[in-house]
Amino acid sequence: MKFREIVSRLEKIEILRRLRFYELAKQVGVYHGQMPILEYVIEHDGCTQKQIADALMVTPASIATSTKRMQKSGLITKKVDENNLRNNTVSATETGTALSEKWSKAMAGYDERMQTGFSEEELTQLLGYLDRLIANIECC
Repeated sequence: MKFREIVSRLEKIEILRRLRFYELAKQVGVYHGQMPILEYVIEHDGCTQKQIADALMVTPASIATSTKRMQKSGLITKKVDENNLRNNTVSATETGTALSEKWSKAMAGYDERMQTGFSEEELTQLLGYLDRLIANIECC
C-alpha cells in the first residue's frame, strides 16, 4: 500500500532529523532536550516553568530538572516571581542567547540541505499535503 510507504518515509525523515538534532546538541555542548526549552524562554522572556512544560507538553518535573542544569551552565536565570512566591520566572542569559543563535544557524544549514532540489512550488504543495494529513488525524 502506497500510504504505508509514505508514513514510513515520514518516520525515517523524523528519525534522521532527530539524530542530527542530537548530534548538533552535543556539538554545541547542551543536552538534546535543552534547546527547545532555551528557544521557548528566549521567545517568552519571564515565563514560568509551568508555562514551559505546558508549551512543550512535558512534565513540570522534567522542566525543573532541565532548568536547574541550564542555570548551572549559565544558559538561563531563574527569579522568584514577586506576585507568586511559588513561581520562578525564567530568562535567557547572553550565553544562552548566543548558543541559541549558533544552534539556529546550524539547523538552518541542515534545513537548507533537506530542501535541496525542490522548487518553492513543490515545497508549497508538500506543505499542503502534510497539512491535509494532519487535519485528517487531528479530529479523531
